[in-house]
Amino acid sequence: MKLATLPGAPDVGALSVVDEEAAAQAGADMLLGVTDGRLAMWRPDGHETPLCVDFDGGQLGYRLAADRVRHERLVRAVGKISDNGMLVDATAGLGRDAALLARAGWQVTMLERQPVLQALLADGLARSRELAGRMALVNKDSVAWLTEHPRVAEVVYLDPMFPERDKSAAIKKELLWLQWLCGSDSAASEALLLQAAMTAARRRVVVKRPLRAPPLAGHTPASSLTGKTVRFDIYPCHPAWQPRSSRGGNG
Repeated sequence: MKLATLPGAPDVGALSVVDEEAAAQAGADMLLGVTDGRLAMWRPDGHETPLCVDFDGGQLGYRLAADRVRHERLVRAVGKISDNGMLVDATAGLGRDAALLARAGWQVTMLERQPVLQALLADGLARSRELAGRMALVNKDSVAWLTEHPRVAEVVYLDPMFPERDKSAAIKKELLWLQWLCGSDSAASEALLLQAAMTAARRRVVVKRPLRAPPLAGHTPASSLTGKTVRFDIYPCHPAWQPRSSRGGNG
């Protein structure tokens, strides 16, 4: 994917152009710029709504309502807050799950190394009036950061990139754009991520998976909370329980 940036956009190592016409002439697939006061990404010749991060509403909308957020499966999967209430979202993406968890009362550290996503998240935090105080953004490789911070959080949350089979046009658009930016992780990378998450979490690791997808890195969770299209696999971090491979052997 070829990305271009408009004046006012942060430097993400992409081609700089003066306007959409110049982006199209340069053969750019996607454009990063400021529209309606928000940093966003869109196709130069497309009709889709630009993609941005909005922590105070936007597409999250009613899900952020205080009387609803506690019913979210993700919030139930991470469990009750104790100790310092710190949670690490090691695959932050567009930050929507992080916003739900912050609204539920967690202090959320978001890890995101992809430059465009990192810039969108930073812009969303800068504009947030409600949740910015409960969310922090770290621009670093997740495996490296988690490994360097053993037992730093009560919970580590993972939502690795996985091919989406939902037929919704909006979901397909967003997921396609994210896949263009991030690609998909290899099995070896997934195994390293889960291992690093288990190192950094004191209580549990929670992994979001499509409903019929295999468990992350082939390791069977202790339990799962299942919805209509996704499930949340739960891996306790106490010594009495260790993740086992669903592929056989010790791998």
